[in-house]
Amino acid sequence: MVNQIEIKDLTKKFGKHLVLDNINLSIPQQKIFGIIGESGSGKTTLLKTIVGFWKSDKGRIDFEGRDLEKNTKFIRQIVGFATQDDAVYPKLTVEENLEYFGSLSNVPRGTLKNNIEKVLNFVELEFAKNELAQNLSGGMQRRLDIACSLIHNPRILILDEPTEDLDPLLRRDIMKLIKKINSDSTTVIITSHLLDETEELCDEIAILHQGKVVKQGSPEQLRTSFSKLEEIHLRLQSRKYTNIINKLKKHKKKVSTIKVESGKLVVHAKSAEPVLLEILRMVDRSKEKLIEVDVRKASLGEVFESVIKKNA
Repeated sequence: MVNQIEIKDLTKKFGKHLVLDNINLSIPQQKIFGIIGESGSGKTTLLKTIVGFWKSDKGRIDFEGRDLEKNTKFIRQIVGFATQDDAVYPKLTVEENLEYFGSLSNVPRGTLKNNIEKVLNFVELEFAKNELAQNLSGGMQRRLDIACSLIHNPRILILDEPTEDLDPLLRRDIMKLIKKINSDSTTVIITSHLLDETEELCDEIAILHQGKVVKQGSPEQLRTSFSKLEEIHLRLQSRKYTNIINKLKKHKKKVSTIKVESGKLVVHAKSAEPVLLEILRMVDRSKEKLIEVDVRKASLGEVFESVIKKNA
């Protein structure tokens, strides 16, 4: 896999406050790369240093083999960046905003009109091109922010908390848009505190804690590093699990832990299939009504919580 961005020994301070501490990251080409961490862990500072808004105190950032500090003009041509705060101008129309950000990115006038039309269609805002930005809904404003960062056709798009403050339906729309952008051969880097969303979106994830990368890998690699056990989640209509628990306790070689959480039976096992079959036989014999059953590995939320506690 080709790495599009290489970050080596990156350190950033504000006065005496160390925000980024010797960061090392490899970001693959044409993938969706997530950066997660607690508030104040340095996520936004990392993004702004990557795009050159802030100069690092130590270290090096290479885009496609070129040093950021020596190739700022080239980097601005291949990178788009949308912050977590709306950056568009409320008194300008959608089209005027795109014209303005296109001029900032030095898009030639002859190309800009075609780019605007293409981007509007891509983010599904063509019907609103003459609307003032201040009159757009929250989801439409977020799409306009992303459209402005795409106006120069970047190879890399960096999004800081792209679904912040949106309701679940609008978040889903933005997630679909991010996947669509990525499918158009664009590398996407996002930060988010919504771990389920990050797990669904990202090919690779870095966990940032107190300015350091404490874990990096695919969602599957992160889950496996947390535990090789599989989880069986089962819900009965009666929510009575005593008989099942008592019988499972006799299978200590197959079953690691058994607990009840939020009305569900949660069983950790080295191999879920034989244990699940045994549970289903018990349910069938007891004439209980099965409402839900699922087999999974640990969630990204569990991995994140474990890693943060370990590095506290």
